[in-house]
Amino acid sequence: MTRSAKVLSIIAIAILALPVGCGLLLAGSLVTHGLVTVKVDQSRTGGPDLFIPVPAGLIYLGVDLLPLLDTHHEMARARREIGSWAPVAAAALQSLEDCPDAVLVDVQDRGETVRIVKEGRNIEIRIHDHDGTVNVSLPAHLFTRVARQLV
Repeated sequence: MTRSAKVLSIIAIAILALPVGCGLLLAGSLVTHGLVTVKVDQSRTGGPDLFIPVPAGLIYLGVDLLPLLDTHHEMARARREIGSWAPVAAAALQSLEDCPDAVLVDVQDRGETVRIVKEGRNIEIRIHDHDGTVNVSLPAHLFTRVARQLV
């Protein structure tokens, strides 16, 4: 193999390694942290339907970076306002991860429904009204990350 062929082979392998590596990193993140999804079906209004999947790892990163971006000290104000209830709220949020599958909230009023359900590793928020349906799926571990910011 000539020297130029070796150099071109190395360049080709390096170019292919980048998307393959990114794909494996994304797959590993999805397996480890899960996926946050938002699905909107606007049946009555004729508006556009929407489906947004976001790797939960990005949400975790945002939660972890929130104190650095809090230039107006809103986190400190929230901690002061929650006061002595912070450990209780944190414990409640952390317990969502370990609780068995169950309906946590079920509200029905005039043809409108809000349900919050723990299913497996996820918290499912389902809202249905006259205009359509909104489904949000969050990994339960996300609430544990938020709880860490409270205390």
